[in-house]
Amino acid sequence: MFQFLKPILSGVMFLLLMLCPLATHAEKVHWEDKAYDFSNIQRAIVYDIEIVDTSEIPSDLTEKVVQEEYWKTASKPPYKLMHPDKDAVLYPQDMADIYVKAAILKWHDDYYIKPAYTSWETRSATRKVKRSDGSWYDETYYYTIPVYHPEKTIYTSTVRVKFDVYDNKTNKLIMSRDELRERDDSYHGQQGIFGRISKSFFDDLGQKNKNK
Repeated sequence: MFQFLKPILSGVMFLLLMLCPLATHAEKVHWEDKAYDFSNIQRAIVYDIEIVDTSEIPSDLTEKVVQEEYWKTASKPPYKLMHPDKDAVLYPQDMADIYVKAAILKWHDDYYIKPAYTSWETRSATRKVKRSDGSWYDETYYYTIPVYHPEKTIYTSTVRVKFDVYDNKTNKLIMSRDELRERDDSYHGQQGIFGRISKSFFDDLGQKNKNK
């Protein structure tokens, strides 16, 4: 039985090894002031995100969509969100506990060549088998065959965002995160990647606000 499964398992393991690079690659550097009590945050000023790398952003419309996505994710945590322009009269900035600044440092499309390779794949078929009493029945059996995969161009999308959180009274940095994500089999897929990075950051900030 093991000898029968051996080529199948080998084929599966080979495919897994070949497919591993086609995943999301993420690098995240996170720091926070352990002495700061995030649970006391009631109001937060969130400034518009600064787009440092605009060389590959298709249009001004894309920038507007990114800003809207940023504000949508920023509004999820339990604190009162303050926009420095819109809420300046209703909520003076000195009423805020923290303020958040963020910047898109990288927005990039690239590609690499995945070399050709051969994998073993399992196939099934049926055959007629004769019983001892002379009757026949259909038997399913499995076999493996080599399958050639030609060289392929893999497009990638990369986004890098940095977030800084400051105490509004002292202007002291209390939390910082620098995150880069690169996704394979993606072309111009930065908007979705950015949304997930931003959501992850503000979800974590909100969790500290609720549970610390």
